[in-house]
Amino acid sequence: MNYKRLVLILALTLFASSLWAQDMNYARKVIKDLSSDDYFGRGYINKGDSIAAVYLSAEMRKLKLDGFSPNFYQLYTTPINTFPEDPILKLGDKQLESAKDFIVYPDSPSCEGTFDVLWLNTEILTKSKIRKEFLKKDLSQTFLAIDSVGLNNKQLYNFASDLVSTNLFGAKGVLLRKNKLKYSARTFLKDFPTLIVKSSKLDTTTSKITVKIKNQFIENYKTQNLMGYIQGQTDSCLIYCAHYDHLGMMGSKIYPGANDNGSGVAMVLNLAKHYKKAKKKPHYTQVFLLFSGEEAGLLGSQHYVEHPLFPLEKTKLVINFDMIGTGSEGVSIYNGSVYPKEVALYTKLNDEHSYVENLVFHLPDPSSDHYSFYKKEVKSIFFYSEGDNEDYHETTDTYGELKLTQFEGLFKLVRDFSEQLK
Repeated sequence: MNYKRLVLILALTLFASSLWAQDMNYARKVIKDLSSDDYFGRGYINKGDSIAAVYLSAEMRKLKLDGFSPNFYQLYTTPINTFPEDPILKLGDKQLESAKDFIVYPDSPSCEGTFDVLWLNTEILTKSKIRKEFLKKDLSQTFLAIDSVGLNNKQLYNFASDLVSTNLFGAKGVLLRKNKLKYSARTFLKDFPTLIVKSSKLDTTTSKITVKIKNQFIENYKTQNLMGYIQGQTDSCLIYCAHYDHLGMMGSKIYPGANDNGSGVAMVLNLAKHYKKAKKKPHYTQVFLLFSGEEAGLLGSQHYVEHPLFPLEKTKLVINFDMIGTGSEGVSIYNGSVYPKEVALYTKLNDEHSYVENLVFHLPDPSSDHYSFYKKEVKSIFFYSEGDNEDYHETTDTYGELKLTQFEGLFKLVRDFSEQLK
């Protein structure tokens, strides 16, 4: 081979590799930025979601995407419950650490005081005389808990859990023992607080607790989706989407949400960057949607499907990314098995190039924003990386923990799929 030609080929190969490396650097930067303390967990304390929206709007502007508003916003409001102060829980004289030893369930109201703890056990549930005495008790100043050791019958334990969780006995509040402290967000309030406590910190020797919870319920919280697009050769569109919100803060404790879902946002922006640089106009209009409110109940995507910026009947496919920053056990496509044509193309491409490991297709799943489209009979799928997701909905979901095991391969798989889809 001619020496100059060989040098040219090597240079082009290195250049192409450097372009992808720059994209990976960009992905890492986006995730690191969004999961930093500057964004307050992208939730509803200190307007973290709005601060993140300003950042994402600037990124869309840098990428020179088209939009229906100068800042790419689609505005809406929602009720939301927050905890602006650190909650306090003492078991006897021992104070526990919030977000590490316990959390306040997100639909809880304010509560302050010292209360007795009554343990719901096998005798109360199965012995008539004891049960009658229990039902006579005034529990209005008592927290109810479950003796999970004594209730070793699974069916009986589940029955007790339902009774306690719904607080049918009118207790002041509820204590739940769990091994994982998975925080969330809620748009409504119950009339009693629920505290989830690490199993290792709470047992039946606890007879008294001191609680201080301060909630702030916001009736009309202003938030926004973001949408940019690249006009294609046709009006039919492909939507790439991810939710950019997370759980925000519980008092001073921040939930960074690096994997959930800084990783999905980074993928959407990477795809936007790729298609904006492409020399050839894409066949389908490429739409890049970032939703708020997912953690509180798919709020952003539900708002979008009720007020679509592109006609739903012109939407060829919705590709949603949620928690794709890991992947030691491969990649799942939820809703994938519903669409045999799309399954065949994804399978063919992955078989040819081995882009991702252990690509598995699943039935419909309601756990992310694709489902809002699916309910409107719009084709929609959801990418999720399997394995190493223990930090989900905890304060430990940080940038430093992400390996992005399948990220590059997933980008290439979606890129090739989108370019070959007809």
